[in-house]
Amino acid sequence: MDKEKNRLYLNMFFGTIGIVLVGVGALKYQVVMNDIEGYIIAYAGFILTAGYINYLEKKAGISNKIIWIKAGISIALFLIISFILYLYPF
Repeated sequence: MDKEKNRLYLNMFFGTIGIVLVGVGALKYQVVMNDIEGYIIAYAGFILTAGYINYLEKKAGISNKIIWIKAGISIALFLIISFILYLYPF
């Protein structure tokens, strides 16, 4: 059981990194293209996907405490990466 729980947390980690990268990609798209409609669609998709992933994590039996910790870390990671991209555009 411990090995299965570790696999679940590893998949949750990679899912969090993936959703953060999608959000950063949407932010970069908005900066480069300056397209308001694309910005709204990209972030609506980002929010809906993040909500669905949280739903799936609850169905998988992950505790609410861990889900909230993961959400806080992913938001902080997204803000840090976004700020770095804002300061140092490529």
